[in-house]
Amino acid sequence: MKIDRLPRMDGNNGWLNILSPLPPPISASGEIQSDFAIVGAGFAGLATARRLGELLPDCSIILLDAGRVGNNAAGRSSGFAIDQAHNIRAKDFAGVIDAEREQLSLNRAGQQYLREAVRSHRIPCDWDEAGKIHAAATDRGTSKLKAYAKALGLLDAEHDWLDADRLKEITGSEFYTSGLYTPGTILVQPAALVRGLASTLPDNVRLFEDSPVTAMEVGAPHRLTMPKAIVKARTLILANNGFAGQFGYYRKELLPIATWGSLTRPLTGDEARMLGGRNSWGVVPADPFGTSVRRMRDGRILIRNIYSYSPGLNPAERDRTWARARHETSLRNRFPMLPDLNFDYTWGGPLCLSRNGEPVFGELEADVFGAFCLNGVGIVRGTIYGKLLAELVAGVSTPLLDIMLKAGRPSGAPPQPFLGWGVRLNFARRRHDAGLEM
Repeated sequence: MKIDRLPRMDGNNGWLNILSPLPPPISASGEIQSDFAIVGAGFAGLATARRLGELLPDCSIILLDAGRVGNNAAGRSSGFAIDQAHNIRAKDFAGVIDAEREQLSLNRAGQQYLREAVRSHRIPCDWDEAGKIHAAATDRGTSKLKAYAKALGLLDAEHDWLDADRLKEITGSEFYTSGLYTPGTILVQPAALVRGLASTLPDNVRLFEDSPVTAMEVGAPHRLTMPKAIVKARTLILANNGFAGQFGYYRKELLPIATWGSLTRPLTGDEARMLGGRNSWGVVPADPFGTSVRRMRDGRILIRNIYSYSPGLNPAERDRTWARARHETSLRNRFPMLPDLNFDYTWGGPLCLSRNGEPVFGELEADVFGAFCLNGVGIVRGTIYGKLLAELVAGVSTPLLDIMLKAGRPSGAPPQPFLGWGVRLNFARRRHDAGLEM
């Protein structure tokens, strides 16, 4: 099978650009034999490789990424490793309570697996267990927060209400009128985190970057073709999220989306004093289609909003220009006291949704496994799905694995062009309804 569309990530990723330059990549070359081949070195692929390496130290494991780790989708997120996540398909943030409880257990296990790796290997990634603030700027947004607070109460999840004065004390902004603080979120520098995870994999894992798979033959062994290499593996694992459809699995069920972020230059000393507030915090919007905002310790501010339908799988340049203009508006609305603060970087990151919110997890066919369609919560879900998939492959049974094995699979989507029309119209309506929350 020929792979028609490959990941193509531009050089605009702010998270990666503010790090030290990357060393030259090690790319796959020649013929390589391996017990396991994992496609995709994002959070799911990295966790799968790490856990397989831990459980099966005598097996050989190949981890492939089409580009550079840190510039892939995992390194382009907003850096919220969230335990109780919002659902961008829902009108409010929480879904069915029993399912939310199970997802909360899974997300926290993902956080813990990351925490162990970061601490044991001292990965420098601005790890900050600061929690998150769901903040509203409108009465409609506050109504959504009340619904979310009710769901948190049913989950026995800790949360605190914040008024406008308290929000200004934290963020320096007078934009927000109410907020809901939850302590379970971890703030990270995502490109630094995935680079650190990639550099501390077990000894029996080999990572090859700039090694896109251009063709696949399923068999015994599976055969992956790259520009300069052929990999033959007994077991194939797909951890490449929306691009997994290019490999023939759930191609018509996966909804390819891009979301967009912009990162400012560092605040000057005078600007920092004018803004006030804490030097590190994270806000997610009351409306799922609103704006996430972060302030980093280096004085930069992140603005993230805008979902765009991305049938070509890669973020489009025309959408980047469109998103940056909206980010400018979001920045000025929240920080009018910083009129000269501008963005250094604007970038898109691909993600993958399903209509019913279900992931793909488990065995796809003989000795072919997958963990993809993370539904917009890639850091923790990618991590725990990858870890549990490795345990499934290695024959390790756990209660969390049982939860994943009973999960559904993505439901079917309408054919084109109806799918594209529907998604674009839905997103336009949701942006309009979000109003000032954007």
